[in-house]
Amino acid sequence: MVTIVQSLGGRIRVPAHVTGFFVPMWSPDPLRTGSIGAGVVLEPGIVCEPRNGAGRLLINGATFRGPDFEDVTDRRTDYLIETELRLGAGYGLSASIALACSLTNSIAAASDPSEAFRKAHVIEVQNVTGLGDVLALHAGAGLVLRTKPGAPGIGESEVVDNRDDVVVLTSMLGEMSTREMLSRFADRIRDHGMTAFRRFVSDPTLERFLECSKEFSRGVGFLSDEVEAALRPIEDLMLGYSVKKRVLFVVTEPRHLEEVRAHLQRAFGNAVPLKLGDGRWLTYPRAIHVTSR
Repeated sequence: MVTIVQSLGGRIRVPAHVTGFFVPMWSPDPLRTGSIGAGVVLEPGIVCEPRNGAGRLLINGATFRGPDFEDVTDRRTDYLIETELRLGAGYGLSASIALACSLTNSIAAASDPSEAFRKAHVIEVQNVTGLGDVLALHAGAGLVLRTKPGAPGIGESEVVDNRDDVVVLTSMLGEMSTREMLSRFADRIRDHGMTAFRRFVSDPTLERFLECSKEFSRGVGFLSDEVEAALRPIEDLMLGYSVKKRVLFVVTEPRHLEEVRAHLQRAFGNAVPLKLGDGRWLTYPRAIHVTSR
């Protein structure tokens, strides 16, 4: 089923996506380039409000200095993005932003939202800012398994777990671009990613995802001994944890939220509570035509 983002009062919300493990897969065609793997769709991600303007992209009021999003923006529109998350840390926000801009234009033109997803994916590949985030966002909710690389319609993804009895806390440990990650860790990502993928598909549960993600992040080098030592005092309060690039994500039960949050705040200086996306930000394609009239 093709999905789209719901627009309310001109504002579009798009979740974030944190990959637990992945294997890059390249093709001369950006529509067929991508990755297989698994990750979690997390809310809240970003909110995008379009206004009459000159094609500017503003993140929390500041002019965006980053990848070229010209193919998914309109010169007559400004795109005001609000988020509590940090770009370049590992939240997949470049995909969220590209998708929000692309869908804004799709709504304005009452056009096929599938094309908006494809355009966002191609922008990600061309800018080397992501390989599988748009495909995961297309699935829309919870824990998403990506089994075939490429843009939505070519690549394949599915929601394999969407529990509402857990919470996710993330701590930003720094910044690392996707380009840097792929150049520095390419061999380790491929080797450890394939091991994690094969193990996960045999038991695609949240618990197995957390185990595989932790092993992947440790093997690649995202998860350091220092971070693991800092988490040891709350190991009995967590269902699991991992690091994607420079984002630590911890999964726990709601009853432990405040205790885990306080510890992460002390240990890393920041702790952002999120939840597994429930998919309600998605609706059927004809809603684009309804909301754009």
